[in-house]
Amino acid sequence: MRSHRDRKIIMMKIFLVATLICAAFIPAAFAQETLFDKGLRQFNDKQYDEAIVTFQQVVSTSPENYAAVYNIGLCHYNLERYDRAAEAFKRAVAIKPDYVIAWVQLGNSLDYLDNYSEAIGAYQRAIQYDPKNSNAYFELGVAHYRKKLYSEAIKAFKESIRLDPANATTHYRLALCYKATNTPDEAKASLEKSIDLGIRNGYAQFELGKIYYDKGNTEGALRVLKSAVQLKPDLVDAYIELGNVYYNEGQPNEAIPNYKRALELSPKYVTAALYLGDACLNAKHYDEAIQAYNKTLELDAKNASAVYGLGLVYFNQGNKPLCQAQYDRLKPLSSELADKLLVYLNRM
Repeated sequence: MRSHRDRKIIMMKIFLVATLICAAFIPAAFAQETLFDKGLRQFNDKQYDEAIVTFQQVVSTSPENYAAVYNIGLCHYNLERYDRAAEAFKRAVAIKPDYVIAWVQLGNSLDYLDNYSEAIGAYQRAIQYDPKNSNAYFELGVAHYRKKLYSEAIKAFKESIRLDPANATTHYRLALCYKATNTPDEAKASLEKSIDLGIRNGYAQFELGKIYYDKGNTEGALRVLKSAVQLKPDLVDAYIELGNVYYNEGQPNEAIPNYKRALELSPKYVTAALYLGDACLNAKHYDEAIQAYNKTLELDAKNASAVYGLGLVYFNQGNKPLCQAQYDRLKPLSSELADKLLVYLNRM
């Protein structure tokens, strides 16, 4: 799932600090300092188009004012005009090659444009000028991750953590790399660290819950999965996973409301409908099971597992004709499941 939510949180802090620093260090030779301050106020009031006009006026009289050019880029960035933002940041670093924050923002803009190779180059230039910039390493890790260069991403995130050990988001991103490289122990440690440091995005708790359950820690899995849905009530897969833990532990009645919630949030989620049917069947809520399986088949007419589930419902209800109908329906879909259902049918 592509997401920049963590970057949005981090970079907004950088926006405000960077613009204030730029304002404080504008050389006296620049004649439009008051005009620059006006642009800052407009930017901070989120009047980005107006701020662009103001900063362009500054640049028209002071073409080497890299701070004004940079802020034009920030305005476009906040308006999600990433191509124009990238152009502005390129002009800013052309004027001032060691302008680290502009290199980072150039990388971020290119990242949004899915130009990961150039983004990596921009972050590396930022690091060249400021080897202790933890955020540049973080963003470099994100770009490597998007290119599925996981070993490089891990190196970048580890360096970012060395420079800024308390950044919960970086630990979380490192965990995703470990997950992608199928190293669950390392992923578990990084997820636990990110949560200890205060990350509250719900995704970290969800990923940790899956690892806990895979390792046999049912109590821990339930605890963090419940936390995941509390922190992010629309996290559909967390409800599915929570339902799966209850279902696999022989508690279908506890699983049912979680599958229902997942289906409410995502009405076309076939897996949620199917799992709901299975949980209702095991809980002997046969009418609800029929509804859930029929819902599954509305979404996926050839879902053999749903047809098999319906056959089991009708077997448990003692309805041989309907059980037979599901067997006939199942034969062209899955001979294996049809043979399993036939065993029940022959017992009726």
